[in-house]
Amino acid sequence: MSEVDREQLACLGQEELVSKALSALQNDHTYLAMACLQQAEALGSSSIIDSYLGYCLALNHQDFPSAIRLGLSALHQEPNNPLFCLNLGRVYLMAGEKTDAVRVFRQGLAFSRDEQLIAELNRLGTRKPPVIVFLHRDNFINVLLGKLLVKLGLR
Repeated sequence: MSEVDREQLACLGQEELVSKALSALQNDHTYLAMACLQQAEALGSSSIIDSYLGYCLALNHQDFPSAIRLGLSALHQEPNNPLFCLNLGRVYLMAGEKTDAVRVFRQGLAFSRDEQLIAELNRLGTRKPPVIVFLHRDNFINVLLGKLLVKLGLR
């Protein structure tokens, strides 16, 4: 980011910075969005800034602990906001935490039938039942049999 861009961002108010950040995210300008959100956070923290800043930190720097902390903070402030669930779920996916991501996506769907949440869950797909149903799916036998059946093309 050039010095002129930084000076222009410094002149904007918090609402304008957040608006510019959301617009930048829609156009896949994640570094610009993160810079705007960091400037906005310097003027004062809010749940929307925390949520989107966490998402940008995960995208740009793979700083998953900080991103998750910010996402959880935003969700704690506004637990009924499906966009915050979407952002946190995406961060969990980037961090390799699929179970947590699915849980948060479903939490967001409890409040709103958001198309983006539905699309994320559909993209993840559904799990097949365990091979031996009376054993837990994480049981060594189920895992081994499942992998074997997949390799044989029977599952």
